Amino acid sequence: MNRGSFTLYAEWATSYAKNNAMTIRTRLTLWYSAMLTLILLIFSVAVTSFNQLSIITILDQTLREVATTVASSVALVPVGEFGPPQPQVLTSHSDLFDKPNVWIQVWRTHENGQPITPQLLRESDGMSIEDGMLDVTPLTLHEPYVRDVTFKGISARVASEPFFIDGELAGVVQVGTSTTNIDATNTALTLTIGAGAGISILVSVGLGMFIASRLLKPIEQMTETAASIVNADDLKKRLPVAHPMDELGHLASVFNQTLERLESLFRVQQRFVGDVSHELRTPLTSILGNLEIMMRYGYDEESLNAVYREAERMSRMANDLLLLARADNGELKIELTPIDLDPIVLEVYEQSMLLAKGRDLKIRLDDIDEVRINGNADRLKQLLLNLVNNAIKFTPDGGTITLMLVERDGKAMLEVRDTGIGISPEDQKRIFDRFFQADNSRVHRSEHDGAGLGLSIARWIADAHHATIQVESELGKGTTFRVWIPTLERKRTSKIITKDWLGVVQQS
Repeated sequence: MNRGSFTLYAEWATSYAKNNAMTIRTRLTLWYSAMLTLILLIFSVAVTSFNQLSIITILDQTLREVATTVASSVALVPVGEFGPPQPQVLTSHSDLFDKPNVWIQVWRTHENGQPITPQLLRESDGMSIEDGMLDVTPLTLHEPYVRDVTFKGISARVASEPFFIDGELAGVVQVGTSTTNIDATNTALTLTIGAGAGISILVSVGLGMFIASRLLKPIEQMTETAASIVNADDLKKRLPVAHPMDELGHLASVFNQTLERLESLFRVQQRFVGDVSHELRTPLTSILGNLEIMMRYGYDEESLNAVYREAERMSRMANDLLLLARADNGELKIELTPIDLDPIVLEVYEQSMLLAKGRDLKIRLDDIDEVRINGNADRLKQLLLNLVNNAIKFTPDGGTITLMLVERDGKAMLEVRDTGIGISPEDQKRIFDRFFQADNSRVHRSEHDGAGLGLSIARWIADAHHATIQVESELGKGTTFRVWIPTLERKRTSKIITKDWLGVVQQS
């Protein structure tokens, strides 16, 4: 295959790929075959060129050696008793002129440094002056010369070697041989390499299809599995992973992880829809019942207050759902700025006293350090209030709720600790899920109860501040929530503020 054929093949392959919907198997085979064809083309040209160059180099060296030997034997020889001396070939290598397929001519071209009509002094056996000169080009040259010629209709290689008498150019020795056999050898070599390359390409196409089929078989299995998942609407199926360490195995593992994530999201969505329906049904049922009573028996202040409380609860739940939905869609951005965290904790403490009004609960402050962070004051206050509300809700009368802020290892630790009913290990895994409420039978109900969205919002706020939120709990002993937030470096004095449940502040 020559360069033009490879170019046509490449153009056809590219055009076919653009105009036809080819499979990956076909594209891999075409590209593999094209690259192999290019490699074989370069290899064939290199081998043929090197072989021809090697043969020509050896041939030129041999011809020049013969021409130099003959030229060195030319000398002036007296002719007769009174005639001037004439150049003659005095060589003991007479066999040189008898070699078959080697042509030797000794021409006198100059006399006393002046050009004359060429005179043939000696030639190989079987040649005559009628044959003419092997090469007429280098007659006036003073340097050796080798080139390709056509002699009597035959391709030949001729070496011309000038000889000198008394320091002046006297003639030229020409040694030539036919290159027909060399050309035939090169042609045969080219055909052999071309045939071998063609067979190799055909074999490579078959092997390429076979190898591509083997390599792409896992992808076909992935496609079939994915299609079955779509058709059967079953997210529990997983792709087979034959070789987990290779690229396709890694792809299958990632796809399985995606399926697990989708399955989890669908379960959350279904549970979310069910929880929303349940949470809306309860207040709506209460509102409709109280409205029916008022329509039948007239205005009743207690029923009206009940309707107002349930409507307010639905409004809070709708606002929380809207906030989480906007956060999920990336529409709600929190602007973070350098702020002091300790004043926010004090504000939450003051408000917690009001939230616990009417309950026999002790709200107290533990250690409060001056800590500066990159955050949003309103959202952090909302996070703490959600945690405090959760503590108030799950702490029976007579219990204690403690707030604390300390700095440890470059992070601010916010802690809300209660002596409430605690959370079981199973429920701890789900407490940040939306609408999840643990053990409703032991929850202290109030008009400020939520719908199980407070902790979900708290975790979203923590994530937005590059913070982590942790929970430790034991049934019957209480629960501790800790929020770890990266701090900013600042010059500060260590200050500890303590405040008991009566509101008495002590500073040290």
